[in-house]
Amino acid sequence: MAAGNTRWAQMADIIKPGERLPAQRGKLNKRPKRSKTAKHPKWSASTTGTLSMPLVTELMRTQETAPALKARSCIMESGVLAFRREAGGATRVLLISKKRTGNWGIPKGRVSPHLGFAETAAKEAFEEAGVVGSISPGSVGMFRATKRIAGSLHRRIIEVWVYLLEVTKTLPDWPEKGNRAIRWVTCDVAARQLREPVLAKLCHRLAQRS
Repeated sequence: MAAGNTRWAQMADIIKPGERLPAQRGKLNKRPKRSKTAKHPKWSASTTGTLSMPLVTELMRTQETAPALKARSCIMESGVLAFRREAGGATRVLLISKKRTGNWGIPKGRVSPHLGFAETAAKEAFEEAGVVGSISPGSVGMFRATKRIAGSLHRRIIEVWVYLLEVTKTLPDWPEKGNRAIRWVTCDVAARQLREPVLAKLCHRLAQRS
């Protein structure tokens, strides 16, 4: 069942943090900060296509989600497990470093009411990693985690609905360029680095289709 507006009141479990970004890799990927007057490229829904493939249909139908919880609300986010096909048919998965911890993760962000889940996920992929492509019309999984609220010591539970994005283009410039490290890895490596069980299972399913 795809995520929708009825999910806004669901609760969450806490997941373990992922693997930290190696210091030397962060230095290799570090880029100069942007000028305050520099204009960021803007995302447009017209740059995103619809991903249609048997695996997507199956994952949307049998998606794994964290158990529903009651009584407390959580922050709704959507994100993408972005992948690309290499020459010869091999599949590579996109990982990005998180700003606060340096752990490896996926592009994600708070759902924008005027965009919806899928478009928010595609927009986050563009802004955080500079990738565009075709996105699954429905979510393929959901997990929960905790997130510290900006300017506060308090943490809130987030519920992340995951979409598959097949990358067709990597841009030379994007809004958060230089703020994060980015790497393309095999499905097996991605499963280990991401740690989250739902994401790991999705990575293994992608590996099976290679």
